[in-house]
Amino acid sequence: MAVLVTGVGYIGAKLIDELLRVGEHVVAIDNYFSTDRRAIGYLRKREGLTFVEGSVNSRATLAAAFSAHSEISTVYSLAAQSSAHPGAASARYTEITNLLSPRLLLDTMLEFGTKTIVYGSSFWVYGRALPEIITEHTPYGSFSDLSHLSKCYVEKLLEMYAKQAGLCSVAVRLGIVYGISPVMKRDYRTMTAPNKFCLQAVRGEEIVVNSGAECPAGFIHIEDACQGLLAAARIGTPGDFVPVNLVTEMLTIHEVARIVAREAGARGILAKLRFLAPERVEKPHVTSRIDDVGFIAKHKMDGSLGSVLDFFARAESLGDVH
Repeated sequence: MAVLVTGVGYIGAKLIDELLRVGEHVVAIDNYFSTDRRAIGYLRKREGLTFVEGSVNSRATLAAAFSAHSEISTVYSLAAQSSAHPGAASARYTEITNLLSPRLLLDTMLEFGTKTIVYGSSFWVYGRALPEIITEHTPYGSFSDLSHLSKCYVEKLLEMYAKQAGLCSVAVRLGIVYGISPVMKRDYRTMTAPNKFCLQAVRGEEIVVNSGAECPAGFIHIEDACQGLLAAARIGTPGDFVPVNLVTEMLTIHEVARIVAREAGARGILAKLRFLAPERVEKPHVTSRIDDVGFIAKHKMDGSLGSVLDFFARAESLGDVH
């Protein structure tokens, strides 16, 4: 028996690392759209991993992945064009990857008899202007980009397949993920704010908090995110659609920038900050079903970003830019 991970990117590579560590057999799919081949070269050599190069919008690629092992018990669906930056990908690529591919994946699951899917959704489904209390019953918010809008469509698609085909569909609404992964992005268009700010500090660049970033956001360390994704597979039964909030802290981007500056200063790095937006300090209270399966977060941002700064400092000194 094996599990399938679609998308060997920043989160997917770390999840695969953890799955292999605990003895799982893993089948993985990636097309290298936003991941350098060298970054996951070592993963492809790991015992227990079968790598299928190709796109999740290809029925042939999906069939090859499901045929690579005698039985796929669980799918962790992380392949997506996740950046809201308009220059990260074309609208067509985002729509094909984020809207068409999930339906093809679900159809292939049914064809091969796999019943459980854990989908990497986003805490941004609640929009930017967050209410005082957020539960998994909180309505969807408003959106300004196709990437996050697509999460709502896929969640409803998962709900439909759960009800009509008896799948166990879990949508994990991930906060902004930070920390060190086997795949570390360097393209600012595809980086999350904490990691991006760390790289900018190391490079001596100004860290700018733009207008529109005044509202608090949900964050989670990548190790906690992976443990949460694994725990989510234990939630729900066939025929269930279960949305799950997975954030461990609510912070403003201003706070993130100040944490980076403080950690950088402790390493003799002067981080230059510029705030173009006011700061709203009122933060919502978030509840989550993940607590029901004993998930306990182990990381806080304050105290965790030093290792990210150290990673980028070493990489920059070695000229390692992939």
